Amino acid sequence: MEFVLLGFSDIPNIQWILFGIFLVIYLTILMCNSIIILITKTDPDLQTPMYFFLSNFSFLEICYVTVTIPRMLMDLVSQKGNISLLACATQMSFVLMLGGSECLLLTVMAYDRYMAICNPLHYTVVMNQKVCVQMVTASWVSGVPVVIGQTWQIFSLPFCGSNTINHFFCDLPPVLKLACGDTFVNEIVVYVVAVVFITVPFLLIVASYGKIISNILKLSSARGKAKAFSTCSSHLIVVILFYGTATITYLQPKPNQSEGIGKLISLFYTVLIPTLNPIIYTLRNKDIVVALKKLLTKSLRVQFYDMSSAYCIECSPPKVTSSSATMKHQEKPPEGNWTKPMEFVLLDFAEVPHLQWFLFGLFLIIYVMILIGNGTVFLITKLDPALQTPMYFLLGNFSFLEICYVSVILPRMLTNLWTQRRRISLVACAAQMCFFLMLGATECFLLAVMAYDRYVAICHPLHYPLVMNRKVCVLLVAGSWMGGIPIQMGQTVQIFSLPFCGSNLINHFFCDIPPVLKLACGNTAVNKTMVYIAAVLLLTVPSLWILVSYGKIILTILKLPSATSRAKAFSTCSSHLIVVTLFFGSATITYFSPKSQDLAGTNKVLSLFYTIATPLFNPMVYSLRNKDVVKALKKLLCK
Repeated sequence: MEFVLLGFSDIPNIQWILFGIFLVIYLTILMCNSIIILITKTDPDLQTPMYFFLSNFSFLEICYVTVTIPRMLMDLVSQKGNISLLACATQMSFVLMLGGSECLLLTVMAYDRYMAICNPLHYTVVMNQKVCVQMVTASWVSGVPVVIGQTWQIFSLPFCGSNTINHFFCDLPPVLKLACGDTFVNEIVVYVVAVVFITVPFLLIVASYGKIISNILKLSSARGKAKAFSTCSSHLIVVILFYGTATITYLQPKPNQSEGIGKLISLFYTVLIPTLNPIIYTLRNKDIVVALKKLLTKSLRVQFYDMSSAYCIECSPPKVTSSSATMKHQEKPPEGNWTKPMEFVLLDFAEVPHLQWFLFGLFLIIYVMILIGNGTVFLITKLDPALQTPMYFLLGNFSFLEICYVSVILPRMLTNLWTQRRRISLVACAAQMCFFLMLGATECFLLAVMAYDRYVAICHPLHYPLVMNRKVCVLLVAGSWMGGIPIQMGQTVQIFSLPFCGSNLINHFFCDIPPVLKLACGNTAVNKTMVYIAAVLLLTVPSLWILVSYGKIILTILKLPSATSRAKAFSTCSSHLIVVTLFFGSATITYFSPKSQDLAGTNKVLSLFYTIATPLFNPMVYSLRNKDVVKALKKLLCK
């Protein structure tokens, strides 16, 4: 006998998006929790009971998500949720055991904070190494017999009728709904176990923090109060998130509970909270932040700005501190003192110094995902015989373009985040800008070509093989790749021929036109006009061409007599429209607003959309909204 996990089958059109999201989340959980384990084990300053418990908690989180997410990812890829009775019982048993361990371990961590704040003189005696090991062992082991007995009791029930579990893993409430006969005793046992492992630990935590807060309020020093609260705040956030969602699930196992809401709540305590825990503990804990910097940079302090040496030949920029990342670097010396700096400094995301390593991990995962996603689309469009059409020839080129596009920016950004040395030479900055602009222009032209391909396919299907033959496709792609080269090379040369003076700080994560142009001295009106003209040619004209093409496509689709035909026609265009909207929308705002001086942060966020987010989502958008690509991907995976 076997069950069928429905997972998220009620939203079939976004299965591959969910797969990508949960894969990134799973990798993030593994990486972040592993880093916490590593630094709490290797850093001498973190050899205390508090961090001993935290490292066990991080290891527990890795085990906890590994019980559910890999199975969920496999179901999303295969589109088959079949799970045997034994596998379902095993998964449920481990989820409940590890969940029970988490409840008990959070209680132990609350007791640790209570002793540290309310009885600081006795803390080292009471919370010695032996006691800590015994508490952690008890947290891991105590729930094992109870959970095994409960799982055995539930799977001893007869199951009849439907075998579909409306969930993404074998959890108590949805499995219990499938059982036949009287399940009253089982529901009572669920309540009792929930009270023992959820309510009682939660009440102990509340009591501990009640005493902690009363002791903190007695402190005379405001600084002492703040320090005491800071040691507990991260733990309190985790407790509220975990116990709140778990209580709603296991103290309401009745059949009339909304299954959709049940799945959503389960996502909180099985996926979201393990993702947020490392962020909460690192961001709100200075010791962890310091230890992380020491581990990754092999120094006691990370200097985010090393501006002591002069970057200009004749001018010395003002000193930059972490609290003034958006300093006034527009002040320029009088004419006659203009000098050309030999290098610039990319500020990247220096205004959030405590997030540097988190951002490094995040962007590294995103870069790997972009390479894998676009590389897979490129591979299947070249290998699968069913995809040897103009549409997929263009899509293969588009995926290869996206790989080149992000490789101009992300490796440099990752290097800056890793080394904290943000210097970039004048030549390297000009080269990065030139390649970025050329590839951006290629993307604009290629999106317009793809729109034209869809226009011919839908509006002139009989002429499609003749109009979009192999030679025409190659010429269109070659024109897309080469069309923007002279314009962007000329624009780059023109910008870097300007004199630069004053600060050489580029408030961006790559050498883009607006932030670099802000550093130029003298009259830049001509250069700004050229930026507008290039933006009109490379953004406005292709986007208008795409709008006209899709206007005609929509008119043709609406004339089709069959609803099925209309749906099929729309499906071939919808993914392309999503990509066009994401890319042209964010790029247009950036390049048609080059005067902004106080929206550098907004411009950086917008740049993230058309430089990173769009290449990340493109493979998901094209794969999940295209049955041919999904079928080809399944064939490739099966091989």
